[in-house]
Amino acid sequence: MELTTITQIAPGRLIGVAPDGDLRLVWDHAIIRLPIFDLPHLASLLDLWLLEEEPALLRRGYYRLTHSPEGGCHLWVHTAGLWLSRQDVQMLMSLVNAVVEELCRPLCRQPKAPFGIGYRKFIASPRRGHHRN
Repeated sequence: MELTTITQIAPGRLIGVAPDGDLRLVWDHAIIRLPIFDLPHLASLLDLWLLEEEPALLRRGYYRLTHSPEGGCHLWVHTAGLWLSRQDVQMLMSLVNAVVEELCRPLCRQPKAPFGIGYRKFIASPRRGHHRN
């Protein structure tokens, strides 16, 4: 799969953009599709999990975090699941927060153009006609 990496925390653990425009979470050998518009739900879920001292179950949209019988927790995205240790949850949280930071303010980093932020400058050659001012 062709991905443009947005952020990477370790070899085989990254979030990138696929050619279809959606994000992909690559976690070791698993690849999970993350819609860009729904990324803040995942970020708030991970924040709550760590702030509330790991409750039995948390759900935001179609993201769920539950305790695992083996220790650690399961992150469910629709029907795909990842087993994560507490350290893995913190790594995932930093990945997701970096992507939210990167994608929430893309227009603020663009140079200002005459029509406002977000408009690109186009260079046009002057017209050659019969009328000149």
